[in-house]
Amino acid sequence: MTGGAAAPGTAPDVRERVTLEFTGLDGGAAELTWGQRFVWDILTALAPHNHFISLRLRVHLPPDATRERVLGALHALVRRHEVLRTRFPLGPDGEPRQECDGQGELTVEIADTTPGRVRRTAEQDEDRLWHEPFRHAREWPLRASVVTADGRPRQVVLVLSHLAADAWGLTGLRADFLALLRGGGAEQAPLAGVQSRARAAYEASEPGRRTGEASLAYWRRALRTAPQTVFPNLPEPGEAPLFPGVGLQSVALAAAAQAVAGRLRVSPSAALLGALSALLALRSGTGAVPLALATGNRFTPADAASVGTYYQVAPVLVPVDAGSLAGTVRSAHRASSLAYLRGNGDPREVARLLAAEKVRRGVALGTLSTVNIAPEAGPAAPLPERTAAELRSLAADTVVTDLEGRDEEQLKLYFHVKALRSRAVVELFTDSRYLDAATSRALLAGLETVLTELFEAGDLDLARVAGLTGVTPLRQPVDAAVADHCRISPHAVGALLAALPGTSAARVFTEPAGEGSSGVRLVGYVVTEQPTTPERLHAAVLDRLDGALTMAPHHYVLCRDAPDRPESRAAWERMPVVLQGSGRPGDPPAAAGPTPTTEARLGA
Repeated sequence: MTGGAAAPGTAPDVRERVTLEFTGLDGGAAELTWGQRFVWDILTALAPHNHFISLRLRVHLPPDATRERVLGALHALVRRHEVLRTRFPLGPDGEPRQECDGQGELTVEIADTTPGRVRRTAEQDEDRLWHEPFRHAREWPLRASVVTADGRPRQVVLVLSHLAADAWGLTGLRADFLALLRGGGAEQAPLAGVQSRARAAYEASEPGRRTGEASLAYWRRALRTAPQTVFPNLPEPGEAPLFPGVGLQSVALAAAAQAVAGRLRVSPSAALLGALSALLALRSGTGAVPLALATGNRFTPADAASVGTYYQVAPVLVPVDAGSLAGTVRSAHRASSLAYLRGNGDPREVARLLAAEKVRRGVALGTLSTVNIAPEAGPAAPLPERTAAELRSLAADTVVTDLEGRDEEQLKLYFHVKALRSRAVVELFTDSRYLDAATSRALLAGLETVLTELFEAGDLDLARVAGLTGVTPLRQPVDAAVADHCRISPHAVGALLAALPGTSAARVFTEPAGEGSSGVRLVGYVVTEQPTTPERLHAAVLDRLDGALTMAPHHYVLCRDAPDRPESRAAWERMPVVLQGSGRPGDPPAAAGPTPTTEARLGA
């Protein structure tokens, strides 16, 4: 036993470790499920600081709980859910696999403290277990601690790898643990829900393939016209940490979202998504907001009873009506309803599709702005009808706090709704070059103000939303143009071309996109030190796209020399051409000869 840290003048916590042993259980290897593959890619991208996506759960125990029953329930829980005793090593081909162990051990920490320190001890255990990244190749994806006081267990602390569970699975895990505790953790507790190996087998079956194909078809349609980012703006200097976090707890926001949902006949999550989209559109100055929606992908009772991770994302583009927030909320409801049905597919196929669309469109498309509205256990209880004045009075108890930020992150925005029934619990992490901490706080607090006003007034325009929240727009480049649904800076594209190794001169010009299309096309004129081709130039540009204000030119013109007046399109058109073409596979091959006129290129 060891003593833990305690406040001055109090006795330290007394700790011991108990080993739960498992033998004779079913085990074996399988491929990762789609959800596990999605999470694995995130863990790999964030390594070594990937503990941020581990899941935490604290269970308050009933007064009649005993140490033996708690340990018995934990033992039964690991037996019932194969994924809790599964490792994720790399196979000979370098690909991860899931290896379910039929035998092994789980160490459970027991921390004995005083009644007044139970909550603090549980919080410290949770934080300590969470901060240590899982070693998935040799460690089970579950850590457990039991906090006791006055001779009985008070709380159980569980920390899980995201490879083993998602928010929905965590809800089922809590319910299953409490049921096992009430039942005494029966020795022969059967397996519960769909096990991860069985899920992987389903995904490889014909019905699973059809599900994946439907998801991929949805992705393909969405990516054809998706903007490259939610923030096509000039970045601000940024803060330290670069990715601050802000949290909100608000009864008013939950009540306002549900009041608006009832009025507009949408879901509370759609009401919140519509309000969020309006505020992001204010910040970016765009008319549509591209987001990645976290999808639960649990459509059967067996799926709902499963602990494993089904978590993935699906793209959604929310049109923002500058004259009607109610219209934006309805659009968010329609767009998200379809996305939630189509988020279940093979991430490897999605990655291949993203790569192909990047080459075809010349745009760095990604899923860098994620909205995750987690499910909550059980049926929602009916809420009392409230007036707008009553909703405003609830806002007095709203709490906005700063969370632990990060200096390294790939996302531009992560909006996580942990609860939205009796009390909204929301976390927002952002790239401070686009949403600084102060603006993030204004945005979160503004959500309840905007939805309350929408409920009272019936509708709001975007100018009123701006006035209520104080959210101001980011700067746009002076040469901003829209090309293929993306706001870009031709000057920034030209600078990217000029910075390519071996380039001695470059300039980018715009021209009308052509009949049936809106916006502009980009034509890049380039002079290189060594012979090259439009295909090689296109590949080099794609490797350097910033996912913000740049995209690849639609047409490359390789010239022998640069004109004396490089700012003149007419001057470039008089220069001898070495090769020209789109650089895209499937388009006409690069050709030499004089630069065709704009009309000829557009088929006029």
